[in-house]
Amino acid sequence: MISENKISKFTGLLISSTKNGEVVWTDSIIRKIDSLEGEQSIIGKVYETEFKEKYLRLYKYNEPVQVDEFQYLTRTFYKLEFIDGNDKNLWTFPNYIRELQDLYETVQIKSSGLDKFFDDIIPDNSFDF
Repeated sequence: MISENKISKFTGLLISSTKNGEVVWTDSIIRKIDSLEGEQSIIGKVYETEFKEKYLRLYKYNEPVQVDEFQYLTRTFYKLEFIDGNDKNLWTFPNYIRELQDLYETVQIKSSGLDKFFDDIIPDNSFDF
C-alpha cells in the first residue's frame, strides 16, 4: 500500500518538474482507454510522459453521478495512471487526490506553450497594476 502522503508528494513533484521543464508531456493519440468504466468519457486532451523509466498517462473525464433516486449530474474527474508500453493501465492514482486537477492544468498550460506566450507578452519585470 502506498501512503496518501507519498502519492501527494509525488504529484507535487510532477507539477514542479513539469513547470520547470524537467518533465515534458505529449498529446496522446490514444482515445480508447482500458481503465475507463461504464459511462465515463474523456473530455479534453490525454497526455503522456516518461518519468524515471515509468510511463504515465493523465486525462480528464466526465462521469454521471446519481444525486437522488431519479437525478444524475455529470461530474468532472482527473485520472493519472502508470501504463505499460502497450498503453495498458498498470495502476491508477486515487481520484480523491486534489493535486490531480492542478497537474492537469499545469500540463495543459506547458504543452500548449501558453506559459511562454504570457512570459513573452508580459515579462516578470514589467509593471504591476
